[in-house]
This record gives sequence, structure tokens and C-alpha cells, in this order.
Amino acid sequence: MSTTRTADLQGEAVTYHVRRSEDASRTRIDAGLEGITLVLPAGLEVDPDEIMAEKADWVLRQRDRYARYRDEMPERRFEEGECFPVLGEEHPVRVEPTEESRMTEEQIRLSAPRVEATSIRDELEHLYRRVAREHFTARADHFCEVMGASYQQIQIRNQKTRWGSYSPRTRTLSLNFRLLMAPPKVVDYVIAHELAHEEHPNHGPRFWRLVAQHVPDYQERGEWLEENGHRLIFDGSTG
Repeated sequence: MSTTRTADLQGEAVTYHVRRSEDASRTRIDAGLEGITLVLPAGLEVDPDEIMAEKADWVLRQRDRYARYRDEMPERRFEEGECFPVLGEEHPVRVEPTEESRMTEEQIRLSAPRVEATSIRDELEHLYRRVAREHFTARADHFCEVMGASYQQIQIRNQKTRWGSYSPRTRTLSLNFRLLMAPPKVVDYVIAHELAHEEHPNHGPRFWRLVAQHVPDYQERGEWLEENGHRLIFDGSTG
């Protein structure tokens, strides 16, 4: 449960959320497209506004950054002729009298009978998830071969803030279907990054050395995702 407050930071009124967490061992400030959140350990008695004031420079930078991101987020219309990105390239949506929907190098071709049975939106998401699984599996298998890594299964998800994860316990590689919208190099970076967690669960120096062996320009690819990830939206609902 969270509460909403407004703090005066360097003469500017900044609205933020305060959330108490039993799992938090220290205070932290999270910033994202949904706003600024101050996370506090459950039993800690502090003045939230004072903590925000101490980090005012950082908070204001993050507020402005994510406000810009929100302005840059594309508005998606689920109608024929609308363009959606596939591996970094914009593809127009076409509805055709075919039994199967498919993606070509130039178009997203949706099956008219399937669209009529559901909707353009639902069939488009179904196609994205199917093609994402095919592409991600092929790339994951490639990196498993060259990295000596492995996985048991791939989950295709639509997480709000994460592009991928790897569970060493279940050997499950989870990937966001919206990652299919990114350029191929960025897709490869995320997959190699997650598979590297099989050997190194944290983000220590050995982890990054392993990633660098297989994706030498991983920093550049990661920065692209950091700066452009907000553009890779399907619609307003994620989860």
C-alpha cells in the first residue's frame, strides 16, 4: 500500500509515492514511467520529504527524464495500415483472407478470419508472441552453444519494467515479447545477458566479462535499450 505526497524540491512541487516494505532493508527511491516512489523499511520512522530533499538533484533529473519518455511513447492504433516495429523496422499491418497470420520482411499480415473471430489487437499480440518465441528460441540456442549455457524452457511474457530474466533454479529463461520490436543486436544482448546468469547470478565483474566475451559492445546495446525501451510499447496495458 502506498500514499501520495508532495515535496518542495529546490522550489518545485514534486508529487511522489511512499511505500512501506517488509522486504526493504534500507530506503531507496525508484523512478519510472509511473512516477517517483520512495520505498521505506516497514518500521523506519523518518520524514519522507527530508529524504527526497537530500536527493533533490537526482529526483528532479529522473522526473524530467521520464516525463520526456512519456511524451515520446508512441500511440498505438489497432487498425489496418498502422505500423508496428519488428526487429527495429516499422511494418504496416495488413488484414488478408489467409488462414495463418505471419510477419514478412516488409509487412505484418494478419489472417482476416482470425481477426474477425477476435480483433486486430488480439491477433497481433498472438502473432508477436508466436514470432517472438521462434526468434528468441533460435537466438538462445545460438548463445547456449557458444557460451556453454543452457535453459529448460522459455517463457514469453509482457512485464512492465523488465526485458528478461533467468532462474538458475528452474533454468527458465523469461523474455518480454515486446523485445521483438527492438533491433536484432539488442535482442541478442538481452538473451546473452540473461543466459550469463546461469554461471553468475549477480552483476559482478566476472558476469560482465562473460557477457563481453560474446557481446563486446554490450554497453552500447544496453544504453540503446535504456534510452529507447519506452518506445517499444504494444499498448497501454502491461503485466
